[in-house]
Amino acid sequence: MKHSELLKLIHDNREFIDRVYKQNYIQNVPQELIDSTLFVKIHDRYKLNKNYLNFVDSVLQRIDYSIIFGDYEKEYKELVKNKKRYLDSGDEFYINRMINLVENLYIKFYNRDREIQILLLRLENDTSLEIDRLLEQASDTLEKIDELIHANEKIGEFFRKGLRGVHAEIDTLLQSISVSMLNFIENIDTYISELNQFIIQTKKRRILNKKIIKLSNMILDEQVNDLDEHLTLNYKSLYFTLPRSQKNKIQIFAQDEDISKIKKELIKYLSHVEIKKPIKKSIIKEQKHEKLEIVNIDKIIKELENQKSEDIFLYLLSHNEFSRYEKGELISEAFKVYLQIITDIRIVFGNSFNEYDIKVAKWQ
Repeated sequence: MKHSELLKLIHDNREFIDRVYKQNYIQNVPQELIDSTLFVKIHDRYKLNKNYLNFVDSVLQRIDYSIIFGDYEKEYKELVKNKKRYLDSGDEFYINRMINLVENLYIKFYNRDREIQILLLRLENDTSLEIDRLLEQASDTLEKIDELIHANEKIGEFFRKGLRGVHAEIDTLLQSISVSMLNFIENIDTYISELNQFIIQTKKRRILNKKIIKLSNMILDEQVNDLDEHLTLNYKSLYFTLPRSQKNKIQIFAQDEDISKIKKELIKYLSHVEIKKPIKKSIIKEQKHEKLEIVNIDKIIKELENQKSEDIFLYLLSHNEFSRYEKGELISEAFKVYLQIITDIRIVFGNSFNEYDIKVAKWQ
């Protein structure tokens, strides 16, 4: 079946497929849909093929809590194997295999990043689950994201060290995706931080709910003495609760009409009193002008065109554009600029790495 024929088949049966998608399964399915493998028979009923459901859920941004992110071990092993075969034989066939694997990995990184964003949004807005179940799902999601850290870093390191310099086409592809790949890897830390914060806030909400349930049970069971004791002993943390009086005084909250009467009497009583308003001396503070720190990449590139540096990254570390940064921040900022510069077609990669484990790149 051709792709155009498959699209037509789905279009012609769109209402039937949509009905099955909503109700999860069906007893009878037209033979042409069975032959297309869109439906799979399980026991005495038919369900939509999981591959089709994954595609639909991904496009419609419907991510289930049970999603498994997995790792990239299969693609990694295939890349290592094809690289070795290419270096041994020099056959261009393996270059295309490696390019396809790199593109597949990039798509996986892109989809994982998108799926995590959707999953976090669903957790924050889910009102259908009990708090305990919601905490379970959040903890499970945190565990899944944690597992991605090592896998992401492993692939990122292999792209930087294992594939650079193998072939010009692969280098061009890696240059074009390097900034996005770095963002995908850095986003994991942000997602973990957001998820931890969500778990902390949800646990606080659970404790508060338990207190509310305890109070409601006291009221329903008419446990007047227990309720009175609970309120008076916890008056500092509970709203509209007064401490127990040691002088047997009765305290009540004033009604709105009482407050209104008191206000009128006070205005009438104090109307003849003159009160001089204190003169406020305004202190005008001098505005601080903050300088926005931006690295002038165009300037650096022009200098590189003239000086032809043998190692662009080391050149960036010593450049006066980065003199404002401390050592730890210096390496990070220089690496970001390095990633942007190496997308230039005039960059040539060597076969070695510098002292920072970064592929040596020079201006041609």
